[in-house]
Amino acid sequence: MKRAALSALCLVLALPASSVVFAATAAKQIWSVPLGGDAKWHQLTALGTLLVGTDAALIALTPEDGKIAWRRDDIKKSNRNNAREIPGTPLLICNTFDGMMNSKVTFMAIDYLTGQNVWTTPQMLAQYHGTIPVPEKNLVIFVVNTMDQKENGVYLMAHDLATGVQKWSVKFAKAGGIPLHMADNSGKFIPTLDLSGYHDPVVDGDEMYVGYLGIHCVDLKTGATKWGVEFPPGNKGLKRTYAPLRIDGDRIYGAGGGSVYVVNRRDGSTIWKSDRISDFAGLFKARDNAIVSQLEIVGGRIFSRYGGNFSDGKTAQLREPLGIVVLDPADGKSLYHFDSAKEGITNMVVTGGDAKTVVFADGAHVIGIDASAATPAEAFRHPIEFKKKMGVGGVAKIGLGALGGVTGLAKGVMSANKGRLDVPVAMNLVGNRVVVQGKQHLLAFDTVGKTSEWSLFYAAPSEALANIAMFAVTAAAAVYGNAQVASSGGYGMSHNSGVNTIHSNLSSYNSYTEKLARRGQSKSSQGFSYILTKLEKDIGVVGVNLATGETDREIALKEKEPDYLVDEPLNRVFHFKGKSTVVAYQF
Repeated sequence: MKRAALSALCLVLALPASSVVFAATAAKQIWSVPLGGDAKWHQLTALGTLLVGTDAALIALTPEDGKIAWRRDDIKKSNRNNAREIPGTPLLICNTFDGMMNSKVTFMAIDYLTGQNVWTTPQMLAQYHGTIPVPEKNLVIFVVNTMDQKENGVYLMAHDLATGVQKWSVKFAKAGGIPLHMADNSGKFIPTLDLSGYHDPVVDGDEMYVGYLGIHCVDLKTGATKWGVEFPPGNKGLKRTYAPLRIDGDRIYGAGGGSVYVVNRRDGSTIWKSDRISDFAGLFKARDNAIVSQLEIVGGRIFSRYGGNFSDGKTAQLREPLGIVVLDPADGKSLYHFDSAKEGITNMVVTGGDAKTVVFADGAHVIGIDASAATPAEAFRHPIEFKKKMGVGGVAKIGLGALGGVTGLAKGVMSANKGRLDVPVAMNLVGNRVVVQGKQHLLAFDTVGKTSEWSLFYAAPSEALANIAMFAVTAAAAVYGNAQVASSGGYGMSHNSGVNTIHSNLSSYNSYTEKLARRGQSKSSQGFSYILTKLEKDIGVVGVNLATGETDREIALKEKEPDYLVDEPLNRVFHFKGKSTVVAYQF
């Protein structure tokens, strides 16, 4: 998952402008492999295996030489939601569909190094919704709307990771009780709906906290729902508009319907519910319910980001109002409020040791909030300026805030004089430096020195690519901004000894891990962000060194709307040429 997120963050596209002129090292093509069909989705596993899903098959490629490690023609029309890698194991959990309207489903665990089944469940009459990996407890939980039980409804079905044996099956909601969203690669005429519009549940000890309808506590030993507090999402039509759940001691925090909720996780009692965040945004915006998209517990206070970039499964869009509210843990009252965000807002990141600073950006400034002060207060506000414009005309100094607002991500074709407008999308933390990413720009900011180290502006080859860019980077922002979990525990934080007993083939996984680690140690690679732009003659990708801001890599892809994936640790780029052929480049 981490590698996939890193790869997604490397995708930054921009709006039309002039050609880029610079000196850079060209990548070397190392292999090319036809897929036998168009790639509908792709991702890198934790060990670097390249998984590609087509309408006809699921394919695993060896990234070093491009050989097809295995191909499963029985797994058709898959997506990232139903081909889930289990962290810390060599297992890929998949399912196949059959029958009218895909009403028959079979689950299986695949050794993703060999492509062989480790176990398979009997076929059942059900509609598949999602997969929840729980490697801490040697479990995988399937969410299905089933007609195969005595009482129809949405069931949670837990299976042993090692054997596939069902441990328990418990009804969670009535049939159709969980609103679904369009799958990432859903068909146009017969849409596929699933749970991709929700964040993964949070696991702590023997309890799993599910955020599908608010907050529900599920006993992982029995599957029983201990308690539930239901509240609406921020927006039913958009994905991930319930904020990711956060645990802090005996409390669990969630958000939806424009408010933040704090619940006693021992008995399910609501400690408090905040006022609607949209009320803070002013009278005229109060009717537009704010979407609380991120919660972080810092210094005992609740930092709440509202608004930002969201997807409906097809396109991405900016939803207002935008801002940050810091809430008092005692009663949920506002201690600090930033409500003047311009043109967009990024995820929040937390820097520093004991003296923590919460950093985010809008379209005009990088802003830090002192979380260690008696009352949260603004620590700095630094203007976003593009000190280098990569294109004809050389270096240009551009102040984004002075250019006027962009109230959405896709407003049609912009005139040439507005071609530099941008919307901030994501913020990534590397040590004490944050890198602000937008459709057009990269900016590195030192949070200790409170200075901009470098900033770049790039031109994109095509206006048509702008919304594709937002869709990809928005997904990355969700991973980076919303996958952080409370220090007391959560999904993906650690794995107990149960992971070491997954199955007998774990030794091959461990040996491959060791080989990968040795290869990684021999590399002296630095972090790069890869940007799609117009080269001197072709459309292609340039690599920006995140340590220096220098642009010293390039690949000519020669397609109007290229699809590509970056393996950052090994400095590789995979181009899905014409969708049906993978071409690998090495720096």
